[in-house]
Amino acid sequence: MTIAMERIWRTPLQALAYRILPLLWRARLGWLRITLAGVFGAHTYVLVKSWHADLPAMPYHGWFLDLVPAGVRDMLLQYPNRVAAVVVVLTVLSVIGLGTRPALFALVLVGLFARSIETSQGVFDHESSLTTQVLFVLVFIPGTNSLSAEHLIRWWRAGRRDLWRHLAGTYRRWGEYLVLGLLAITYTASGLSKLRFGGVSWLNGDTLGFYLRGLTAGDQVYNVGGGPVTWRDDFGLEMYTYGNYAFGQYPSATFAAAVDWLAHTPALLAVISTATVLLEVCGLLLFIPRLRSIMLIAYMGMHTTIGLLMGLPFLQYQLICFLFIEWELVAAFLAVRLARRNAPATIEADGTMSPVGGPAREHQRG
Repeated sequence: MTIAMERIWRTPLQALAYRILPLLWRARLGWLRITLAGVFGAHTYVLVKSWHADLPAMPYHGWFLDLVPAGVRDMLLQYPNRVAAVVVVLTVLSVIGLGTRPALFALVLVGLFARSIETSQGVFDHESSLTTQVLFVLVFIPGTNSLSAEHLIRWWRAGRRDLWRHLAGTYRRWGEYLVLGLLAITYTASGLSKLRFGGVSWLNGDTLGFYLRGLTAGDQVYNVGGGPVTWRDDFGLEMYTYGNYAFGQYPSATFAAAVDWLAHTPALLAVISTATVLLEVCGLLLFIPRLRSIMLIAYMGMHTTIGLLMGLPFLQYQLICFLFIEWELVAAFLAVRLARRNAPATIEADGTMSPVGGPAREHQRG
């Protein structure tokens, strides 16, 4: 007879090994829906409320807006408060998991509309580009409801047995690889874009130093291009620059001095720029299990560094990377260590010892 599961979860380390990490791994798409829908919905709300601003009339264009009838577009723009209220309702439903897939689908459409309006006015949100695609995929793939009110309702109706096992239930994993593919393609395309439009000269660190020195923080506008209107794939782009949102707002004078030293050290800037491009163009290595977690941690480190230096942390990218780290391997490792340290806690009825805890072993069977 196995010892009651409650005895296995007495210490924080045991709870981490047998409960938290396995659930973090198995319900990763549920966590992804909860976190991304919350952040995406909050940003969409801000964009919709900005429609109140009295701005000069500008033409709306873009592939998505071309699909929206002009009457529908004008009606949505005319009632931002009502649209914002709808966004709040859809975000709450998507996060708690009630009417999950229809609510998430509607939230993606409204969010895509709001971002298309922003893009047509000349501002492109790189971070929301990946998030929109991932949320759209979550509408259709299995595992999205792994953590949801709907899932709890099914558990209640099924007899209210072991809740933890119900939440950590298995499902087909092809959707995870689809999300992983979006992440890999985004990083690879980012690296190739730097090489395509900047050439090898992007690797010398001048671009990074340009931003770190705060040259975009003043009143001067830097025009990039100035060539034919077909420059950069027929977008007709005439001015293209990133802002260093952290410049002048660093946490301390010491940190600001360190950033200034980095901005004026060409050799180090070249190393960082080269490492960034190499890391991005190797995005497809995410499909190699042995390298996946290392790559994801490296991407998180890259975004954290950019966030500290330029105020662009790309939090939504980091959330995706964090949730796709191989947490089940960490759980299995901790379970083995705990079994060796406290062998009686895993002794079965026949006297044999199971070195790997129930959650990790169940995952192997599935």
